[in-house]
Amino acid sequence: SSGEVELPAFPDVALQIKNVLEDPDVSASQVATVVSADPVFSARLLNIANSAALSSGNTVSDIPSAITRIGFKMAHNVAISIAVNQIMNSSIDKSLQPRFQDLWRHSVNVAAYAYVIARKIAKINPDKALLAGLMHDVGKIYILSRVSENHPELVADQSALDAVLADWHCGVGSAILNNWDMDEELCMVADEHETFNRDILGKADLTDVVLVANLLANDTNPGTEGDSLNDNDWLSLGSFQRLKIDSATLTEIREGFKEEIDSIISALAA
Repeated sequence: SSGEVELPAFPDVALQIKNVLEDPDVSASQVATVVSADPVFSARLLNIANSAALSSGNTVSDIPSAITRIGFKMAHNVAISIAVNQIMNSSIDKSLQPRFQDLWRHSVNVAAYAYVIARKIAKINPDKALLAGLMHDVGKIYILSRVSENHPELVADQSALDAVLADWHCGVGSAILNNWDMDEELCMVADEHETFNRDILGKADLTDVVLVANLLANDTNPGTEGDSLNDNDWLSLGSFQRLKIDSATLTEIREGFKEEIDSIISALAA
């Protein structure tokens, strides 16, 4: 109520993996040693490496091979997202767990759309787009993790909680990512991914990619933000125009890229 937010510390496990992966001289086997200490992360990396989006048809079954296939950057991004998921999840009130699971599922869907749109349409770094998709709603995740402790009355009042999430999550998410020394682009994604009238000069940016991915993910989950917009409304938005997405491209994303998007969702959600 004071307008102040107590920002969470960056998760220890993620910090350890992040530091190892950011060492320019590190080898895949050294990374594997750190990664293997976390069974959830190990399983997720193998799933991603063997997904249709990244697999050449040959299955990998060990962590060094998985890391070599997907690259350090993707491994780094997945480590961050899993750690954030785990630390926030551990402090969420039991009655809010279903909401948290829905929110995380949505973040995974947005990440998959963002990855494919970045790679096939925007020509923006897809690994970074994947992380941006996973983290775009970190403000909502954080608010859910603190609400029972700070404002227990909201746990029983879902409509009031919805209003708080809608009003606060963008600013809170941006502040958290900034506090964690995340890239400025990622902070902007958290802050502006629902700013449908955003107007920037020049080419499409990472926020445009995630804004579009967020709408497409919501398209399969009615009742969420942007749900009152239809395809024609979408195509008139600056983000769609900067990405040169027309109705034919929308169909291609929904139908032509579906297998790749579904494979990323399965790998990240497993």
